Amino acid sequence: MGMRWSWVVVLFMSAVLLFAETAKVRYMIGEVRVKRAGQQGNWEALTLQTDLQEKDVVRTGPEAYCEIELPDGSVVKVLQNSMMELRNFPKAQNEKEEIFTSLGKFFFMVKKALQRKFVVSTPVAVAAIRGTEFMLVTQGKQTKLLVREGLVEFGDLQGVNRVQVASGQKSLLQFGSPPEPPSALSEAEKKALDKIAGEQKGIKKKTPKKKMKQTPAPAPSGNIEKTPPPPPKPAPEAKPPQEEKPQPRSMKKGGGVNTGVSIGAVTIDGKLYNQIGLRPEFSIGKLGVALDLSLYIDDQGNIRKENWDSARDIFEKIYYVRWGHHGDPLYVKVGAVDNYRLGFGILMNHYSNTVEYPNVIRTGLEFGLQGDRMGFDAMINNFSELTNGGGLLAGRFTYRALGKLTLGASVVYDRNQYKTLKDRDGDGVPDYLDPFPDDKNYAIDSDGDGIPDEDDPDRDGNGFTDNAEWLINHGYDSTYINDDAYKADPENWALTHLKPEPFNINKAKDKAQFALALDASYPIVNMKYLQLTTYAQWANFPYNNGWGITAPGFWAKFAFINAYAEYRIFSKHFLPEYFNTTYELERAVFRTSDTLGVIEPVSKRKLLDNVNEQLKGFVVGADFNLFNFLIFGAEYQNMSKSNLRIRTFRSTLDLNTSFIPKINRAGAYYYQNNARELFKKTEGTILGYRIEYEISPGASLLVDFRQTYRDLNGDGKISGPGETVKTTNIQTVIRF
Repeated sequence: MGMRWSWVVVLFMSAVLLFAETAKVRYMIGEVRVKRAGQQGNWEALTLQTDLQEKDVVRTGPEAYCEIELPDGSVVKVLQNSMMELRNFPKAQNEKEEIFTSLGKFFFMVKKALQRKFVVSTPVAVAAIRGTEFMLVTQGKQTKLLVREGLVEFGDLQGVNRVQVASGQKSLLQFGSPPEPPSALSEAEKKALDKIAGEQKGIKKKTPKKKMKQTPAPAPSGNIEKTPPPPPKPAPEAKPPQEEKPQPRSMKKGGGVNTGVSIGAVTIDGKLYNQIGLRPEFSIGKLGVALDLSLYIDDQGNIRKENWDSARDIFEKIYYVRWGHHGDPLYVKVGAVDNYRLGFGILMNHYSNTVEYPNVIRTGLEFGLQGDRMGFDAMINNFSELTNGGGLLAGRFTYRALGKLTLGASVVYDRNQYKTLKDRDGDGVPDYLDPFPDDKNYAIDSDGDGIPDEDDPDRDGNGFTDNAEWLINHGYDSTYINDDAYKADPENWALTHLKPEPFNINKAKDKAQFALALDASYPIVNMKYLQLTTYAQWANFPYNNGWGITAPGFWAKFAFINAYAEYRIFSKHFLPEYFNTTYELERAVFRTSDTLGVIEPVSKRKLLDNVNEQLKGFVVGADFNLFNFLIFGAEYQNMSKSNLRIRTFRSTLDLNTSFIPKINRAGAYYYQNNARELFKKTEGTILGYRIEYEISPGASLLVDFRQTYRDLNGDGKISGPGETVKTTNIQTVIRF
């Protein structure tokens, strides 16, 4: 019986893989990104032969270009600074195929079909086609149509005002007005359309040896005097920007290799290093591989050995190995875990294992299976930690039960939260508390003279011998002890003069954390230009006896604007989004013991006990596109009861650098999670910025700054030396 069901599962997954309607990336240059269906603000780098699903959104950056083959064989050319949504793939011959172009320039080569209708929508217009070649220019409240071949029905969204635009004609539609009567294309426009049509990759031309130039296809001239401003880069989630991933520049069909070289300086553990990095990436179909081969050289010319002295370090040179993409029937990625989320985020939201990169390099796993009604996702934060008694593991199962009602269950388990603390020699004592962090045989130096207590005849540093064991091991008689206090009461003397046994990560109590969550969601409105989903969540921390409820919650999407709002109720010992962007910084922190007055690590699980009130409140958030110049994203949570307030604030700002000469990207972020006092420095706070200046085509200067905090002296304040951690990366990036 078990074997038979195994074959059923295999056949089911094979059918999903074979018959799923997908679009293919045929050719691309420059920076092209995709936002997967249902993902909020999470943009991934697009690679050649990427499978694109229904509702995916594709955008191109400056000097970028992409060709996409749709399921019916039609081709869309996405020119620079453009964005479109693959709105509908037909499931039957008589269904329509629809593309939504929000901003930019697009050239369509539509395959003829007897029954199927091909529709292109914009914020103000609709074009219906059955086999033709045409171009759309979408800019704000107007859309321009230029037809090279065939016939296009062009009109407003209501379908009230329409015109028939034939070969060699054009029309313009502005919001609130009917489309202009068709008029003839200028000679310059005809030539430009012919050039774009002729540069389609994959079509054999009469001169097959001629190679396409590595520049984006030009736009028609004539009446289109100005290139429409590009869409602003979507606001990233409230997280630190990750190490620059290599972007495809030019690849041949079926796969390719591209490489980036960086030369600059970076701060690691408070020390400045020169950096030389080689970042090759290649893709073959669904397989993608990216390496991070970086050398960090100090002012003496020595290579930082911590990055190359073990087999684990060699394994960490893999930035990622990927098969497919999130949302595909099968998705596997080994390497960097970025912006990971479970369900609607009440347990895990925006988690990243690269928050301390390059100080700490973690190699994790993302895994996903997606069927027609069921789905499964899993995540591991760090393989090295998993094999050393730790590891953060997360999983989620979803099931579409009745109609559009979707149910989900999530589980997160952290085997040892203290494993986030550095322990170079592996003796279990965190480096910050270990006077001998590179020698696993020693961990105590009571008088601070640099000699371990085991080898120190005078352990308290008062000038008298007090170590009988040391005397015996070195051939002396114990009568040489001349410390009167020690001789009077050795046990009491040890308690008052020697440091206690140090904290050991592996023997600690309250080191594990376990959490589970259930959720349900239902789409209330699912229209072309408006989507509204309601949802509810419940989560529980069994070790802390804490629970939280979100009901109701609403998520809305209008065009490319996302907004959400939730009402929340929490019991004692519960915090939302517990596993978040700064989780690796908060898993274990240092606090001063009330009884002994010594600094000891405390797990995030134990700190939940300090939340001793039942809380009620709300969270709201949205991404705003302001005048097509910048995108501002923000989230605010306010939970309170009596004198206790728990608040979260996230803010991101990205500029549309097309308006700024020589600037390839510019953005900043601030993130503070579950703080009792907003904008006060805490270990749950992270801020930074990134700016990239173009030196020449293919070369740019990148400045990447990130600031985090560690309360090393355990006084509950961020003020001591080394407690503000600044990571600055300045490098010249060359892509070829």
